[in-house]
Amino acid sequence: MNFESLLEKASGVGSLWWLPLFFWLAYFFMSRYWDYPAELEKHIRIGKSWPYLPKFWQIKKKFIRVASLFLFWGGNLLCACSLYYIFPYEHFILIIIGFALSIFAEVKIRDIATKNIIHWQQDRYFQIYTQLKNQALAKGEEVSDSSLLSKAQWQHHNDLRLADKQGRLIAFLKGEAKL
Repeated sequence: MNFESLLEKASGVGSLWWLPLFFWLAYFFMSRYWDYPAELEKHIRIGKSWPYLPKFWQIKKKFIRVASLFLFWGGNLLCACSLYYIFPYEHFILIIIGFALSIFAEVKIRDIATKNIIHWQQDRYFQIYTQLKNQALAKGEEVSDSSLLSKAQWQHHNDLRLADKQGRLIAFLKGEAKL
């Protein structure tokens, strides 16, 4: 297979210029509802104590990651081919520019999709921490910060675990984080 035939196939695939939009939309919903625990794992690795990983993540993690990566790279490839097809000046550099633009767009899509869930969990954790600290101060007790952190973490994870068992984790986070 020579380089010209590869570019010809890229142009043929690029004629489906609307397909990258479908992949980007699917990637948004995949990141929003299924793949967001991957972002939470990054916070756990850097030592944050507030992230809670839902139970579906432990069971279907590999399948979800493969599907997410398929949508990510499929969207990138289709965007590159579409850009090559759309512009009348056909040059290989358009494929590289298409890849770069699509990677940038998909990173932003993932950030937008996961931002709320991450903030909801963090807000809920710090609400519990503040509530426990205020209760201790109201009682006149001297409580160490490490003790407050561990109590807040336990209560936060317990609340989210119960909501997750009932199948309403996202609804619970939406409702509780806004209080």
